[in-house]
Amino acid sequence: MKNRLVPWLMVLPVLVLFLSMTIYPFAFMIWSSFRQYDLSKGGETRFIGLANYFQIFSDSTAIESFKFTAKLLAIAVPIELLLGIGVAFLIRGARGEKIIRSSLLVPMMVPAAVSGVAWKMLYNYAFGPVNWFLSLFGVSKISWLGDMSYAQLGIILIDVWQWTPFVFLMIYAGLQSVPQDLIDAARVDGADWGRVFLHVEFPLLRPLILVALVLRIIDCLKTFDIVFMTTWGGPGAATHTYSFYIYKVGISFGWNIGYASALSVLLLLVSMLLVNVVFRLVRMRQQLGFGGEER
Repeated sequence: MKNRLVPWLMVLPVLVLFLSMTIYPFAFMIWSSFRQYDLSKGGETRFIGLANYFQIFSDSTAIESFKFTAKLLAIAVPIELLLGIGVAFLIRGARGEKIIRSSLLVPMMVPAAVSGVAWKMLYNYAFGPVNWFLSLFGVSKISWLGDMSYAQLGIILIDVWQWTPFVFLMIYAGLQSVPQDLIDAARVDGADWGRVFLHVEFPLLRPLILVALVLRIIDCLKTFDIVFMTTWGGPGAATHTYSFYIYKVGISFGWNIGYASALSVLLLLVSMLLVNVVFRLVRMRQQLGFGGEER
């Protein structure tokens, strides 16, 4: 009996730490979402049911934040996947492959605070390099962070710049594990590079692409740091991401813990729904006979 308890006693401190840092905050968030809990009004709480959740659908800023997050998800993530896969194939076996590979990973390793400040200078209306470069082609100066439509485009470009290397790294690592014998056999049979990719490499890389897609969906829904460092959600609410709005409601201005908790629960549900949809689509594709497996 004592021998059985020893392993549990060994992991007990870590288990307690895990529960205190994950389960308890999650349960507290659920509990707060059903209560009126506003620190600016003394911090007293009372049960209000689903009122916080109903408030979300009448909150124009929350709706605009959700729309911009959806736009970021729909535009940035597909571009990152395509660019990451394309670059991984392009540099494979290229001259100076190691140097290029290391250089491509730099954006992902730069701290968000540093990249935010750097991009603010790049987008500067008066002396920013981006406007200077565009002026060489006769394009007039653009207020990248001051105009609603251009500010959204600016945030999308930053996200693509920062997270395409992540997709590239996953696909590039996967390419190293593709058996060269399969590729050589396909080429001997007369397959060009397109057929080799579609029928040999892509089926083997599909699990990695799926993982990259799921991780980018989850991470994109949590986009906060770049908005915090560049536009602060402006102009107006144009670049409010959903996570940034939760921060403003719960910490920065509002101190409304109950409403911020309801917003967070909704974000969690949307994340779980999107990930579940992706896996169901993949499973449905395989059941219809497009999964690439032999049947």
